[in-house]
Amino acid sequence: MINHLVFALLIVCLSVGAKAQLHQAGQTAVEVSGGALDGFRLPRQDNFGYFAGVAFSKYHSRYLYWKAGMQLNQKNYAYDATRIPLQQWLGTAEIYTRILGRVSQSLIINAGIGAAGGYESVNSDRRSVEGAQIGNRSKWVVGPTAAIEAEYLLTGNLILIARAKEHYLFRSSVANTRFNAGVGIKIILPSKDDE
Repeated sequence: MINHLVFALLIVCLSVGAKAQLHQAGQTAVEVSGGALDGFRLPRQDNFGYFAGVAFSKYHSRYLYWKAGMQLNQKNYAYDATRIPLQQWLGTAEIYTRILGRVSQSLIINAGIGAAGGYESVNSDRRSVEGAQIGNRSKWVVGPTAAIEAEYLLTGNLILIARAKEHYLFRSSVANTRFNAGVGIKIILPSKDDE
C-alpha cells in the first residue's frame, strides 16, 4: 500500500512540472519516508526492524527548516519459534540546517536535531508469551534525536531524501537508542507566489 501511495505521489508531482523555486522562506512540504531500523536484516531474521513516517515541513529561510511528523518503529525479537513485536509510535519535532551544497547543483546536505516522544508497545501490551513472562514493559518514551540527510532535487517540486537518524529514548525498557536509515520523497506544496 505504501508503494502505491509513493508511486501515485510521484506521478502527480512529475505531471505538475518544474515551476517552484526550492528552499524559499515560507515554503511548505509534505514527506513520506521508510527504511531499516537498527541495521539491515531480512524479514525472517532476529531483530528485523523497519520504520515508516510522514511529516510536514516549513522553510524558515534558504538554509533552515523545521519539521513535525509521526513515525512508527517496528521491530521483532525472536523467542523460541515465535517473534515478540516491539512498536514505537512517535511524534517528532526537528529543525534542520544546510551544511553543504546549493540548490542550483541539485544536491544538498542538511544536519538536524530535535525531539521525539510517544508510546512503546512490547508484545502488543501482553505480559506473557508461550507461558513465559516478559520482563520488558510497554511505556511512554521521550528523548532527543540527531540526523543527517542528503536531498537530491528531482524536479521543481519533488525531492528525493536519504537520511540517517538516531533516537535516544528515555524510559524504554528494551533499548534506549534507535537508529533509522532510509529514504523518502518530499513534495513542495504550491504557494500563492507560484500562481
